[in-house]
Amino acid sequence: MKVLVPVKRVIDYNVKVRVKADGTGVDLANVKMSMNPFDEIAVEEAIRLKEKGQAEEIVVVSIGVKQAQETLRTALAMGADRAILIEAASDVHTDIEPLAVAKLLKAVVDAEKPGLVLCGKQAIDNDMNATGQMLSALLGWSQATFISELSIDGDSATVTREVDGGLQTIKVKMPAIVTVDLRLNEPRYASLPNIMKAPS
Repeated sequence: MKVLVPVKRVIDYNVKVRVKADGTGVDLANVKMSMNPFDEIAVEEAIRLKEKGQAEEIVVVSIGVKQAQETLRTALAMGADRAILIEAASDVHTDIEPLAVAKLLKAVVDAEKPGLVLCGKQAIDNDMNATGQMLSALLGWSQATFISELSIDGDSATVTREVDGGLQTIKVKMPAIVTVDLRLNEPRYASLPNIMKAPS
């Protein structure tokens, strides 16, 4: 099974965000950028599926600016097999809307034919929490959101979801879109030698 993991380049979660002097947005000059933490959890889960022999290939995809190459390189250094960059903006201040992202991801899914798409539940920059659900609707695939446990058995996946009332366990038919929550795993570090070895 091939696993597709969309990853987004965001301001590093440790950085104190500064507003531009004119109040028109966030100041991104000389700000450390990194992979969205929820997407990092999704990449880690894909790698664990591969280590268990349940996935043969992990493809990461990023949609945005050219600088997202760094984010993809981090995912490759963690253990992803291939990376796809869709340059959809030239200005780092341009945020692509979730529906546009979902439509571009649908084209990637149609071309790559993965059995599972693992997304972060939301990006920490805009907190929209919509792309995974929109992609599921566009593809007509099963979806499981906010998962904290994942178990794949043949053509179905059993997931534990974090809901307002606690935990809910459901079974979804594959192929499926799964959005991951914080408690799913602890992502491994991409070591500097692996980052240096990752194809550019």
